[in-house]
Amino acid sequence: MKTNQDMIVNIGNNHTIKIGHLNRIGRLSDIFTIGNIYRLSEGLREVSISEWLRKENVWEFIYEVEIKYGDKMQSVDSTLCILEYKNKSGQIDYSKLIKQFSVIKSQRGGKPENRGVWANLYILLKAGAYLSPKLELEIYEVFINHKILEWRDIGGDNYKELNIAINTLPDRKDKNNHGIFIQVAKQFRKKLEILDSRGYNKEEHNSLIQETRAKWLNNLIFAIDTELIISYKQLIETLEKLK
Repeated sequence: MKTNQDMIVNIGNNHTIKIGHLNRIGRLSDIFTIGNIYRLSEGLREVSISEWLRKENVWEFIYEVEIKYGDKMQSVDSTLCILEYKNKSGQIDYSKLIKQFSVIKSQRGGKPENRGVWANLYILLKAGAYLSPKLELEIYEVFINHKILEWRDIGGDNYKELNIAINTLPDRKDKNNHGIFIQVAKQFRKKLEILDSRGYNKEEHNSLIQETRAKWLNNLIFAIDTELIISYKQLIETLEKLK
């Protein structure tokens, strides 16, 4: 998909973070909320975002993420850049330094749900590792092992490709199929038991749902392209049999 979709991703049993499925920019504030809940349950003190962002080694890592995945500071020496923002106590003045990066940003205005500090997935992972081994593993599981963002992207692309394929069916060729697209989408949500919410960006739409949707869509596209499915009725019948 070319359009970035903000997803609500479930972390652990009762926690979520908001993250873009294409730009992979998520709310660092969510990571610290979850991490501090875990820390308190383990008898450890809370750690604020401010405390973490004052550390020089954190910004050395952020710089490397910027070089590979960002669009700023491509030719600036990391040591010189970071040293410029050190205060007299040796801590980083992150409120000024953050403005030099694209892989991390702070938003104070706008809708409440969009406020806070946002950062690239790799930075979220580094913060999770610093806060709690449990949280670090959960982030690995969801984003690295289960690949929820990749499956969301593939599913979105496959949905568009299925609509194109539907337009080639003999009984749907040269017709307005907008209503058909909606019906097929509803049928998918029914099969996946997610009729109570629209789209595929909610926390209940876990990696298994994202992967299953993408694979089912791909199977139907293949069947239409190879003329195993030659009508809209046959498409719906086949969709019902998918497992």
